[in-house]
Amino acid sequence: MHKVLIVDDEPMIREGLQTLVDWNKYGFAVVGTASNGREAIEKHAALTPDLILIDIRMPGMDGLQAIEEIRKKDAICHFLILSGYAEFNYAKQAIAHQVDGYILKPIDEDELESYVERIASQLVSRTEQKHNSEQTTVLLREEMLQQLAAGKLDADTARHAEFKALLGEPAKYYQMLLIELYSREHSLTMNATLKKKLADRMSQKQLGWAFSAEPYVGLLLKDYLLQDGSREQMKQWIEECCGPKVRFAAVATEPVREPNELLASIPAVRSLLKRRFMLQGQQIHLAGRAEEAVVSVSENREELSLETLAQKLYYMIDIGNIEGTGKAIQDAADQICAYDASEQFIKSSWAQLLTIVLNKAALSNPQVSMQEDLSMITALYLAHHNQEMLVQLQQRLADLTAKIGKSDSLSVMKQMTDFIERHYSENIKLETLADLFNYNSGYLGKMFKNYTGEHFNTYLDQVRIQHAIELLQEGLKVHQVSERVGYANVDYFHSKFKKYKGVSPSSYKSISGKSQSE
Repeated sequence: MHKVLIVDDEPMIREGLQTLVDWNKYGFAVVGTASNGREAIEKHAALTPDLILIDIRMPGMDGLQAIEEIRKKDAICHFLILSGYAEFNYAKQAIAHQVDGYILKPIDEDELESYVERIASQLVSRTEQKHNSEQTTVLLREEMLQQLAAGKLDADTARHAEFKALLGEPAKYYQMLLIELYSREHSLTMNATLKKKLADRMSQKQLGWAFSAEPYVGLLLKDYLLQDGSREQMKQWIEECCGPKVRFAAVATEPVREPNELLASIPAVRSLLKRRFMLQGQQIHLAGRAEEAVVSVSENREELSLETLAQKLYYMIDIGNIEGTGKAIQDAADQICAYDASEQFIKSSWAQLLTIVLNKAALSNPQVSMQEDLSMITALYLAHHNQEMLVQLQQRLADLTAKIGKSDSLSVMKQMTDFIERHYSENIKLETLADLFNYNSGYLGKMFKNYTGEHFNTYLDQVRIQHAIELLQEGLKVHQVSERVGYANVDYFHSKFKKYKGVSPSSYKSISGKSQSE
């Protein structure tokens, strides 16, 4: 509704004008009255009316003086002068103050209504023009900010005064924030909802502008530096606007003095968001600092052996070393990321590594449910961030370690000999045990010799040969036995067997076979 202020020193006229015209019909509402020019100025300042009906001759300050004062601050307010005097001088002054009409008393109802109808039409037209102008400004600003966020805004345009004008009052600092949303219950309206809610908040607090920057939501912040406290506050606002089911990652430029200077920072922001998996979720990262936290692929990267990483991890689980399991997971994570830090490669590598570990665990531990533990492979593919995935793996594999690990109150040497008994057929070395049990290999070798009376390699050979004898007695062929006890080369197995038993495996098998038949 448009607002009307009625000014006249006669109470009856003030009251009569409130009902003389059907103000509501023309979209008006009478918001106040005044009895003199000075009061009219005060009421104008408080009520900001669109139309003022004002008498000329009033005590203290007349109507023309009041209009002159009001015009100094308000160039668009409409005035209808009411006067009992048809003097040319009054009319001339009224024209100079851009008055819409000069109505003589007694007031003609039809004449007043005609003026009101015409002014109402002008106000409607002006409102529409203002709305269209504001809409044009909004659309143009949105388009410019989208181009800026994409790094495609022409540098000359970014420096142009017209672009700065679209951003409103100048600021000392500008900062751009791009926000990526993701959810397992994905919705096409997530971005639009966040943009609207953040736009309302930015407007209320006069902090800048929210805009669409698909696939992101963008914020251009004015004089709101994303530092410790303010960054936490912005994070809270985003979470409130997103709701509990929607996650986000956000990266901001460093603050700059001029809007066009943001162009230099945008590539780093977008690059980091493309590597969102390596960032911490539910956080606002600054492009310059977050770059250091994201693992880069080394040009001289070493070959990645998932089999070796899986073997080490499984050994830690097998001996019940929860701390060692955690270290093995982190070591594997570091090597995988150093080789290729893409989300697809990391998840694929972990899926392969876990499959190896779980297969080994299931073969030697009947209590391991493959269906249950393979669920962790499915879970890792649902992880939004690398660190989130690693925390999940740490917990799941710590549980598996506690479930099947062989750690107890036995001495370290007894644990080692038990480990050899379980894994004699694998390519284990003294260095393997030193790494598993966190000993220097030279020192461990001396301890092992003192405990068993044999050097590590000799002890391992003896365990293998003893199991080889059992397999030969079961009727397996020599080459089958050689492979099963950990000797890939049959000739090497022959030489080892003869060294410890004095005869070849085939001869021992023959002798053993005759003894059993007799």
